[in-house]
Amino acid sequence: MFNLSNETDYKLLSKTKNYYNFFISTILFLFIAVFVRLIILSLDNETYNSKFSLKDTSLNKLPTIYDYNKKTLAYSSFNYSIKNIKNKVEYLKRDVPLKDILKLIYEGDPYIKFEKILTRKYPYSSITNNIIGHTNIEHQGVSLIEKYIDKYNNDIDLSLDIQIQKKIYDSLSKDIINLRPDYAMNVLIDLSSEEIVSNVFLDNRDSNMFDQTLLPLKDLKYDFGSVFKTFTVYSALKNQKIELNEYFDVDQPVYIGDKIINDYPRNSNIPMQVKDILKKSSNRGAILIRRNLDCQNEFKFDLDQIGLLKSAGIGFGLISVEPTVNNFKGRYCDNIPFGYGLSVTPIQLINAYGKIITGRNNFEATFEKQKKRNKNQYNQISSTINKLLFYANDTNNDLYNDFLVAGKTGTADQSTSNGEKIQNVTYVSFFPYNNPKYLNLIFMQNPKEKYGEYMTAGNTVKPAFFNILKEIYMYLDLSIVNTKGTDI
Repeated sequence: MFNLSNETDYKLLSKTKNYYNFFISTILFLFIAVFVRLIILSLDNETYNSKFSLKDTSLNKLPTIYDYNKKTLAYSSFNYSIKNIKNKVEYLKRDVPLKDILKLIYEGDPYIKFEKILTRKYPYSSITNNIIGHTNIEHQGVSLIEKYIDKYNNDIDLSLDIQIQKKIYDSLSKDIINLRPDYAMNVLIDLSSEEIVSNVFLDNRDSNMFDQTLLPLKDLKYDFGSVFKTFTVYSALKNQKIELNEYFDVDQPVYIGDKIINDYPRNSNIPMQVKDILKKSSNRGAILIRRNLDCQNEFKFDLDQIGLLKSAGIGFGLISVEPTVNNFKGRYCDNIPFGYGLSVTPIQLINAYGKIITGRNNFEATFEKQKKRNKNQYNQISSTINKLLFYANDTNNDLYNDFLVAGKTGTADQSTSNGEKIQNVTYVSFFPYNNPKYLNLIFMQNPKEKYGEYMTAGNTVKPAFFNILKEIYMYLDLSIVNTKGTDI
């Protein structure tokens, strides 16, 4: 304790007080110096930006993108960048912590400037990179949904459920390790709202060559193989050109021009009914069914009505490329029935199945969150197709009967630009077949391994789908009233 009556103690106290005042003055001086320096730098940057007409990106904040449950998928956030202006503007570092900026301020290099800019943040970028797209350095959207987002004044709600997206992403990741495709995609649709609940794209190639979503915006389309046999049967039933108990002799040679069409492996020693043509995926059977139809006025008309001959949108201005009819010297009418001759994007395939199985001719899947809830408009054709595809989808997986999963597989041979022969494998499924609530498309290009004897969709993407369904069914609205089997 100090004794103020003691001269020595008094002097010590006085001295301490002087040191304290000096310390406070020094801190205040440094604070003012840094504050003034930041103001000067800000004025320098404004002068520089004005002189060289640099765009002020801080004014272009983009809407925030949310998933179905209001989880943030993309948002705009301010950060500092460091640039060198000695010769030309060169950005040295972006998204710089404030402590690094203060360090450079003390160093006092006159050519080092700082810029407060907006950047786009993607909290779930690893599992949504194929949906949202990205922005450039000027904070302008350049791909996918981001490319069109500046047209919206308010924040955006997607139909995507990020929780289900993560479940599907993790499940599909395990299967592509085993099957080793070039790339794979899975799309899940809520049929009542026509919303895309999940869209996963996984790329095994050295580099992702494009911004890819469930439909390519560049000229990339697929022959999907036997999933097209559903459309052939649909058109024949719609035009009353076949009966379900009718038999087709698939053991007799079937030609398209001079080319004989084979079934692999040979399916039967007896004629087949429609249900078994779908189940055993007979190419010959599909052609024989189509030959009951007028090609232009019935078959082609129906393909157009269900959306397979035109481009399609999925919301936010995203439009698919046009389908391509590969004429094969005028013989496309016999190639398309079993999955060749018509190259489409996945969205066209999804919408076509959606129209057929729900009975709603205006079905259109979208990434935009919808308020509408539509009831299935069953008719004799849709009900019959749904039963046929449940029968044709027969498998020993327990989930097939638990959730009444109907579906059709497709395996298509395709040649790459360098002449390499590869296979595309597809599986379109919906469930429950007696009251469809969800539609799923899974696709892989060029798998190198398989889960069965043959390299087919049934030994690749079909088991991969059931692995996905096992992980997500608890998160779906699946109130099945009747689990009675098909009466086909």
